[in-house]
Amino acid sequence: MKKIINIAIIGYGNIGKKRFDNLLKIKKFKIIIKYVIDVKKPKNLPRKIIFFNDWKKIITSHVDLVIISTPTKNTEIITKKLCGKFNLLIEKPISTNENSLKKIIKTSNKNNKILKVGYNLRFDPGIIKTKELINKIGNIYYIKISYANGVAKTNTNNVGSLIDMGTHSINLIEFFINKSNIKVDRSISQKNEFLKKNKIDNGFSILKYDKILIFMHHGFCTWKNDFNFEISGSKGFVRIDSLPKWGKQTVSLGIRKYPSGVPKIKNYYFYKDISWKNELTYVIDQFFNNKKNIKLINNEALNTIKIINNIQHNKKQI
Repeated sequence: MKKIINIAIIGYGNIGKKRFDNLLKIKKFKIIIKYVIDVKKPKNLPRKIIFFNDWKKIITSHVDLVIISTPTKNTEIITKKLCGKFNLLIEKPISTNENSLKKIIKTSNKNNKILKVGYNLRFDPGIIKTKELINKIGNIYYIKISYANGVAKTNTNNVGSLIDMGTHSINLIEFFINKSNIKVDRSISQKNEFLKKNKIDNGFSILKYDKILIFMHHGFCTWKNDFNFEISGSKGFVRIDSLPKWGKQTVSLGIRKYPSGVPKIKNYYFYKDISWKNELTYVIDQFFNNKKNIKLINNEALNTIKIINNIQHNKKQI
């Protein structure tokens, strides 16, 4: 018999709706979406789902998981109130204030509650495949990652490209090298157009871990959505071109030819974005089967933000 999990969704905009739709695709568990909370009641919301226009009403409810998909300016406020009572899946980054995050995490840990930040790219099929292939390329020499949206003015999160895009990239780098103590060597950024030049909309950072050199680009000014990820090692490389949400994604494994020459390359292709479903399934599975991992899961948000804040402190503005 399938295990039952009751869920509430706070925020039913683009991301909240995406969470809702992907919950319905999960077959491993019996998913019951009991509540949806937003400013206005969504059209065509199933009658069996209870609607609230005030997130505070959820505090006295009985659900297993609350998904918070509100704008960043509201996320931290809501999370502080709910983290001691519910297991939470929250859109990144919750907060850039490290002390505030530490308190939220401490409360969740104390009450044995999951606090999962929604870095869904870890669950992208190409990323998963690359994680499988990385042991074939030997010692890692360097990592390059570019994650950028095409047009600044279409971004509605209002936090700038470092927080919006760079957090995903840093989280992925941590995922691949299995370390969080990544050092910031130097960083440079621009305020070209976004929010009348009040927020960063393009930037580059050089990072390092041990002997691994890391180059990261984040931005809103590429005029075409861009995701490129490359890990080069002593025996070869793995490269990711694009994401399935934009069409075809290609993962390339290149095995070095000695002493020189064209590497032997094998390509893998992915066309369907299942990262949202995979992440939701992972969180629910942790709830039922792996609560011993709670502290590790909960600390992920803080580890990523520490590196982002170090980039902020070490950046040069032009």
